[in-house]
Amino acid sequence: MKKKIIRDIYFNRADDRNLLLFTDKFLDSGLLWIYIAVSPEKEWGQVYDKLSKNKKPVFRNEYNKAFLICYTYRELSKLFLGKELHLKNLFMLKETEILPEKFVKLEKVDELRWKEVIELIA
Repeated sequence: MKKKIIRDIYFNRADDRNLLLFTDKFLDSGLLWIYIAVSPEKEWGQVYDKLSKNKKPVFRNEYNKAFLICYTYRELSKLFLGKELHLKNLFMLKETEILPEKFVKLEKVDELRWKEVIELIA
C-alpha cells in the first residue's frame, strides 16, 4: 500500500517512526483514525498504554472509529486493495461486530473521507 501518500496529504509528511509522538501530535486533529485504519499492523495497544490519562478517551474514540470503518467497509477495501484491513477490536464489546451502529456513529464526512483514502492508497 501507498501509506506514504496518506502521511503526506493528511499528516503534513510527519515522521511516524516514533508512533507515540506521532499519535500525540495528531490525536486532536480528528484524522488519526485514518492512520490507525491503514496501519493495523502497528502496536496500538502499547501506544494507548503510554498515553496520558486525559488523552486515552480521545484515542479510544479515534481507534473505535477506525475499527468501525475497517469493519463496515471491508468489502470496499478488498475490492480496491486486494485485501481487508483487519484492525483488532481493542476497546469495544464483541457485540459491536454484530451491531456496530449501536456503539459508534459514523458521520457522512468520515465515510466519504475513507473512500477517498482507499482510492489514494490503491
